[in-house]
Amino acid sequence: MRKILFLLIIFLVAFNITGCGDKTEPSKTVQEPPETNQEPQVVEIKTPLVEIEPLVKKEKDLPGGFIVSIDNHRNAYPQSGLEKADRVYEILAEGGITRYLAVFHSQAPEKIGPIRSARYYFAYIVKGHDFPFAHAGGNNDAIALIPKLKIKDLDEIYNAGAFFYRDKSRKMPHNLYTNSDLLIKGAEKKKYALEPLKPLPQGDVAGGEEADLIDITYSTDSRYIYVVTYEWDGQRYKRYINGIPHETSEGTVIYTENVIVLEAKTRDVVKEELQSEIEVLGSGKAYFFTGGKFYQGTWKKEKAADEFEYLYEGQPMKFKGEHAWVNIVPSLKDVETTILQ
Repeated sequence: MRKILFLLIIFLVAFNITGCGDKTEPSKTVQEPPETNQEPQVVEIKTPLVEIEPLVKKEKDLPGGFIVSIDNHRNAYPQSGLEKADRVYEILAEGGITRYLAVFHSQAPEKIGPIRSARYYFAYIVKGHDFPFAHAGGNNDAIALIPKLKIKDLDEIYNAGAFFYRDKSRKMPHNLYTNSDLLIKGAEKKKYALEPLKPLPQGDVAGGEEADLIDITYSTDSRYIYVVTYEWDGQRYKRYINGIPHETSEGTVIYTENVIVLEAKTRDVVKEELQSEIEVLGSGKAYFFTGGKFYQGTWKKEKAADEFEYLYEGQPMKFKGEHAWVNIVPSLKDVETTILQ
């Protein structure tokens, strides 16, 4: 340190002597600071985080939960209402394109969509919550399974068209929408009982590793590259699609308090068209991201009527906050995590 100060002083002196053209400056006496045995101290100033409101409201705007199948094709961007969902399941539909099953209970969106069709494994997820399910038809397997499982069905094509509308400013099939008022009217018309969304187990969990970035690759096909990223900002996770913040049509960036990643066996089949088959009944490996930490665990869902169980070291996983995005992937090898040392 002293050597650096000495060289700096020499430089300043030389500058004063030679750096002013032909004018001669009077000589100056420069004294070095007194010697000290103490090392310079670096003081780290941390800006305190401003506490934010939980993403799931305590006072619920809706009388019970609803699930809506929301389009995630690139022509569907930006979507409406996702920022008000309490929980979102993201799962492949076909060809590397995912779809969202958005769960609404604590907030009442004025516009939800675009809404698309169902897949049979969507029905298994919906049945676990026993919520009314808003969608626009589905493939043959889905249409056959939905009545067998006695899903509270709000299907725009077959039985509930009055509770949806088309946005004429957008092109079909990415222009079908609904809203919370229409969903409630549809449930009342069909006399569906409305149930509350069960909160995620809350609390602290020992262990885990600090992690600030999560990259989930659903497709590397040059025709449809699709990578989801979540970035921990100290209080919650900011969501990106292909490196761009995921915003709704209202210009709201999507955040979540928890990220859950489930590995489920997936295969592509050709029936009436190319589609995916995904095993969401059974069990498998899981990653949990909560409070800025990363945990490796498992999931279990034995029957359609069961909700997913999230387990860490054989016990129910606990989370910080009730809001979550649940990403269902073919393999955890498609997930990369930046661990902080």
